[in-house]
Amino acid sequence: MSWAGIRREETIGDKLRRLFTNDREPIEKKAIVAQYRVKTAIGRINGYIEKLSERDRELFETIVDALSKRDEVRARMYAREVAEIRKITKQLLTVQYALEHAALKLETFVIYGGAVNEVAPVLGVMKEALGILKGVAPDIWIDLQYAVRELETAMGTGMVDLSIEVGTGLDGEAKKVLEEAKVVAEQKIRERFAELPRTIGVGDGEVSKTTAAP
Repeated sequence: MSWAGIRREETIGDKLRRLFTNDREPIEKKAIVAQYRVKTAIGRINGYIEKLSERDRELFETIVDALSKRDEVRARMYAREVAEIRKITKQLLTVQYALEHAALKLETFVIYGGAVNEVAPVLGVMKEALGILKGVAPDIWIDLQYAVRELETAMGTGMVDLSIEVGTGLDGEAKKVLEEAKVVAEQKIRERFAELPRTIGVGDGEVSKTTAAP
């Protein structure tokens, strides 16, 4: 039996090589690069979260020590710092979840193909992530904006508007993803961090107000 006439099934590696040698498929190429940048951003965000969590634990122990010495003034000072750390952590957790969704969508688009307009919701999520990251992790923001710009250019929508306000200009799917991300972030905050002692007047109520707006 001759194997010459049997067509070998194209692997993912074959498809990736074909994409980078075929100038007629720029959107797929940009999606591959964007997916890599998004995954890199997710990894760096996770590193930030771990460092913030470690700092939170250190400060929490300081609060407990201050209270054991009846130094409530010092305890409140550190509690406010903890509240700020948890606010930033919640923002990063929100972005992390949203970008994981974006990376999955881009991976599906690259492997299985699809209409260009399927990338639009991903862009919406990534723009929202940019709006949050600019204030808390500008180094990651810089890298991620390149991914957004490349995708927008490939789609013919022009350059990304970096002045976009958080929560505006998003389609229904992107808004749904971001709302889910906020819920997940809130749950992870409660699981990750111990409740602050209520005796110092900066308990969960005040921390929740501080972390309410990502």
